[in-house]
Amino acid sequence: MDILKSFLTDWLTGLGLPIYLTELITTLVAVTGWILLGYIFSFIAKFIISRLKAKERHLVKRQKTVTALVIALIKYIFWFVMAMMVLKEFGLDLAPILASAGILGFAIGFGAQELIKDLIAGFFIIFENAFAVGDFIQLGDFSGTVLEVGIRRTKLINWKNEIRMVNNGDIKVITNFSTGNSIGVVEFIVSPQFDLRSFYSEEFVELLESYANKPDMVETPTYLGVVETQLHMVKLRVRFATVNQKHWAYERELRRDIQMFIQDVRERTKVF
Repeated sequence: MDILKSFLTDWLTGLGLPIYLTELITTLVAVTGWILLGYIFSFIAKFIISRLKAKERHLVKRQKTVTALVIALIKYIFWFVMAMMVLKEFGLDLAPILASAGILGFAIGFGAQELIKDLIAGFFIIFENAFAVGDFIQLGDFSGTVLEVGIRRTKLINWKNEIRMVNNGDIKVITNFSTGNSIGVVEFIVSPQFDLRSFYSEEFVELLESYANKPDMVETPTYLGVVETQLHMVKLRVRFATVNQKHWAYERELRRDIQMFIQDVRERTKVF
């Protein structure tokens, strides 16, 4: 930038412009150059990071998460440097400014312990791969898909399109449902008088096996039997496995089919 300023100064002076006007134009050009350089650098950084390829699916999610973090850091750090360069072009001495900023930052640090805790927790979440953008997780009483993992906050969205932002420092327990196949469980209730042998019949077995060729079905539904008995009811369970996060719809579908099967048996046996 000094070479450009020297060239402009010599050229403008040769045109006979006053010194003050030459210095003003030179300063404005230098400031514009630093800002333009900042935009170019930011664009190149985003382009390079976005071109990084991952071989596995879970690394693609991690790539998106780390990319967002790195871009944010580059933006904050680089634009701070650009601001210092612009101030320097206006003739300000940077040494006292940086010294004051250091003292101010040290003082603010005591009053911003929560912010620092959030920042540190955010780094550990990302680099320990606790979860990534696109994962379905549960934080406290809220479950949803991760929209964004920032250096301070994590943003989730649930099936109602409700968005919750959680400070990273407040995240104590994480349940990640996106690390493998999803397990679907369907529990249903019948009366103690109901003939439980119906669930070992060929008709019921065919009902469960009809799901074997369903898209995203990994493990065919299996009848596990009785899981709880009480005076007025018997609870039974069926289990299956699907591709990650594809079990919800099959749970609803299988629950409907089992209920229809139970109704048919009741109508035939007249036992309710």
